[in-house]
Amino acid sequence: MSVGSEALTSTRQLLLDTAVRHLEALGWEGTQIPAIADEVHVARSSVYHFFGSREGLLAAATAERYRRSLLAENATPVDDAAECRSEQEFLEFITGQLIRVATDPETAENRRARVVMGAEALEHEELGAEVAVAQQALVDAMADIVRQAQEHGIANPEVDATSYASWLHGMTLGRTLTESSCADPQKWLDVAVPAALAPLRLRQRRIE
Repeated sequence: MSVGSEALTSTRQLLLDTAVRHLEALGWEGTQIPAIADEVHVARSSVYHFFGSREGLLAAATAERYRRSLLAENATPVDDAAECRSEQEFLEFITGQLIRVATDPETAENRRARVVMGAEALEHEELGAEVAVAQQALVDAMADIVRQAQEHGIANPEVDATSYASWLHGMTLGRTLTESSCADPQKWLDVAVPAALAPLRLRQRRIE
């Protein structure tokens, strides 16, 4: 990479990082190009050069916030899933993830941020594709975990991994929207855990 291209990459990243901070503090409507350009010490035209428009910058910044919220939840679940060697261990892994979703404050905060960003994507068309890409990455990662368990013979092979991952993602995000009506996380877990484990259980062969 040449010095010129490195400088361009650095400027683009600075603009993106600054836009993320402004979005977190001011929201979509309050985030403005002049303030971002002034903070980065570049001409406003640089924003349009890299992102095409104000909406393009905010869409990219929102997707970056979404991606960071996923990374903030720790990558160890993938490694933990790979260590499972039995159906029971895998079901306990899934149960542990749901407990984390329902009780860990940091996870809850990241989950709320994703719900807000998803709502913003519904209001701003240019944002939809960016958020969809970030969200798909999470679904794909979860689907890979399920497929790996299926390959090891410790999860129901008849379950479509992508469909299951999409449903699980929707259910956990839904926890954010229902916390006010079901404040007790244990009561939510009493329903969520059996629902999540049932499709993954191996079917017992019937003895003729």
